[in-house]
Amino acid sequence: MLGRKELEKLALAQQTLVAESGLNRLALEVELQNLCSATSWVNEVARWPRKLGPLLTLLAPLAGFLLARGSRRPASWFTRVAAAAKWLGPLYALWRRFSASQTKPESAEPAA
Repeated sequence: MLGRKELEKLALAQQTLVAESGLNRLALEVELQNLCSATSWVNEVARWPRKLGPLLTLLAPLAGFLLARGSRRPASWFTRVAAAAKWLGPLYALWRRFSASQTKPESAEPAA
């Protein structure tokens, strides 16, 4: 069996380890808070593609169209404006459809 002095020594070692564990836990919490604050910009950057998705959906075909038109013979400015105006209506309708689906508020009332 262990003597009284050995038990007191073990109890003191246990208290030391518990105190050290508490300090390590606090240091870990501080490091986690620093890490979260240092990387908070990542969430904002990740939101940009979702916000710009409908706009990019419209601009990609338009860019392709303009690049394809650029390889043809040069047209007058009036022809170019008329071609762009022809595409404005369908592109605007597509834009409204995409933006309406993302900004639709969810109703708080349950369906009956």
